[in-house]
Amino acid sequence: MKKLTQLNSKEPLVALAVFASRLGALPANVSPVGAFGFFGNPVVYFLSLLAFDFLVGGIYRDMLFTYVGFGMYALLGYLARHDTKKQLLFLPLASFLFFLISNFGTFLYWYPQTWAGLAACYLAAVPFYTRTLLGDVVFGYGYLLFKTYKAPIIAPMTTKATT
Repeated sequence: MKKLTQLNSKEPLVALAVFASRLGALPANVSPVGAFGFFGNPVVYFLSLLAFDFLVGGIYRDMLFTYVGFGMYALLGYLARHDTKKQLLFLPLASFLFFLISNFGTFLYWYPQTWAGLAACYLAAVPFYTRTLLGDVVFGYGYLLFKTYKAPIIAPMTTKATT
């Protein structure tokens, strides 16, 4: 059984690619971050998130809620690690939980503490959620497809001698 802290030799390279993807190469919120958290090493995942926020993104008041939301990817990925059917269901669920938790933090720090403020916060976040879900599905399901694809075995061609 793979330990949580055991590194795949390609994991640091993937973390760098995920870090770079957040620098504006993709549309806002369309990124492999969620898929990396879901399928990758949680320690490397959180280190790459922290590195980005400290070097590029900055520190913000509702950061704790964002990180708890990011934690949903790692938690649900861990719970579904050996079951492809669960992975297909849990990845969009992780996106939704990230949406709920991170935007609750936004509500607490940036919106009036009323039902109308809560509704306004979540309604304003829907376009971001659709892009986050798109990125998670494209990168996560793409990873699953790549991981589970089995190339057909092709028998070596033989030539018959003709006389």
